Amino acid sequence: MRNAKIVCTLGPASDDRRTIRELARAGMSVARLNASHGTTDHRADIIDRIREVDDATAEPVATMVDLQGPEVRTATLEEPIQLESGSTVRFFEGETATPEEIGLSVSIATATPGDTVLLDDGKIEATVEDVDGPDVFARIDSGGKLGGRKGVNVPGVDLGLELITADDEAELQLAARKDADFVAASFVRDAEDVYAISDYLEDDCGADIPIVAKIERAGAVENLAGIVDAADGVMVARGDLGVECPLEDVPMIQKRTIRLAIERGVPVITATEMLDSMVHSPRPTRAEASDVANAVLDGTDAVMLSGETAVGDHPVAVVETMDRIVRQIEGSEEYTETRESRVPAAQRESRTEALSRSARYLARDIGAAAIVAVSESGYTARKTAKFRPGVPVVATTPDDRVRRQLALSWGVQPKYADYAEGIEEILDNAVEAALSAGAAESGDTVVVLSGMMTEVEGTNTTNMLKVHVAAEAVATGKRIVGGRVAAPVVRTADGDLTEIEGGTLLALDADFDGEFEGDVRKLAGIVDARPGMTGYPAVVARELGIPMVSGAPLPDRIADGTVLTLDAERGVVYEGDVTVDAVRR
Repeated sequence: MRNAKIVCTLGPASDDRRTIRELARAGMSVARLNASHGTTDHRADIIDRIREVDDATAEPVATMVDLQGPEVRTATLEEPIQLESGSTVRFFEGETATPEEIGLSVSIATATPGDTVLLDDGKIEATVEDVDGPDVFARIDSGGKLGGRKGVNVPGVDLGLELITADDEAELQLAARKDADFVAASFVRDAEDVYAISDYLEDDCGADIPIVAKIERAGAVENLAGIVDAADGVMVARGDLGVECPLEDVPMIQKRTIRLAIERGVPVITATEMLDSMVHSPRPTRAEASDVANAVLDGTDAVMLSGETAVGDHPVAVVETMDRIVRQIEGSEEYTETRESRVPAAQRESRTEALSRSARYLARDIGAAAIVAVSESGYTARKTAKFRPGVPVVATTPDDRVRRQLALSWGVQPKYADYAEGIEEILDNAVEAALSAGAAESGDTVVVLSGMMTEVEGTNTTNMLKVHVAAEAVATGKRIVGGRVAAPVVRTADGDLTEIEGGTLLALDADFDGEFEGDVRKLAGIVDARPGMTGYPAVVARELGIPMVSGAPLPDRIADGTVLTLDAERGVVYEGDVTVDAVRR
């Protein structure tokens, strides 16, 4: 499976139900809705479509509402306009634009002569020459074509913008109403901005939605540690970041953000222009493939596609390409070496992190096929992902919303499982999840890490680490004599034991109604297809003290000689040897 997840921005090229389904099949884990474009009502319809696809697919598809935030954009245009180098333009707050006068969504009159104005991610650059009341006059230093609704940046200038705009309030109410899985907060400056958005959701919308803080301002870079601690996830939004900060600083800001997010156990998304040439081209550039590779090698939880899937010519092919690049990198020796050399330390006094880190190394050292993180809130699964284990992480949760939210976390395969009342049910659910996810086969060893027992035991931390053997139950019945044994199975229709080997698990057909002929001491256990507790086989099992269940017919596909495990105490017969000792901590 692929560890790094793919976030896709939906737009006119991809927001119909059929394309959303195709994107999910191609590898999309999170669908991003950009509130800077379109209408709130239209986004409500798209969320409904995403949920329909999530309900119909095996892998979860989460929804992220990305707020427009306190940004400045140019007026809407039907056709691009040409801004000539050396010309002078007037910026004003308005809804029209010509090559001489450009309307903006918000005034930039706090700028002063000499300040730089950047349009469309810096593609067009101007210098302020004069400010007259609400109007700003600037010289175009580097011209070009300007489309409608393009971003405007004035680096280093406080434009006095409100953190949560009226448009943002409408989007937050939509996110609450539609139970969105994430809200991406644009242009946050510090931890207080993250808390303000979270408080608005809770106090004004009655919702608890994880906040993904977008790192796209110089102030956010300066306050990075506080933002990562406050947020539920972070996004390296390299478009505006490369305008607000010197372009040459962006690569190291990206690496520092990814490293810090991993250390804190917070999901991190690397975004903007990752495969930008594929908006129109059927193939990416070599530089773009290397860009994706570097983010994956750094350990990013997810890589994001923007215009490539929102307005691109072939959105599904872009996701397929991204998927191939990520898989190729994750299959390399360099990737393994990097992952093994950068395992973060566990947070001091955190039992969950200590056990999650132990599970990582335990799985490696015993050759386990997978780690199963049993988690009601998703906390245990996210902490397991923090340590980037070398085996798949299968997360089981009884909360369908948590299942979707875990789709963003590195290496996690989320699965729904009913709430478990005790340890045996937890283990059964864990094994079933590992097998159904394809992360383990019958007979494989798995490491089970559980936080679900906290509800039973009254604590708030992960409290169980257990080595278990994954196996498929092939029959269930009623305990006659308790015990557990693994042995080759042999069927008999007439009770003749003379040709069987010692240590055999005997399977009796439903029509068996006689006595055994031969040495019964060869038997390691009995599986009787007939119900009942007082028949001849039950008498023999009690006399010998060997495990037995009744009313447990084996499926026809189980051939003689197949090793089965009879767990008579629970009345279950498993395929394979699942008698490995387990450890509880």
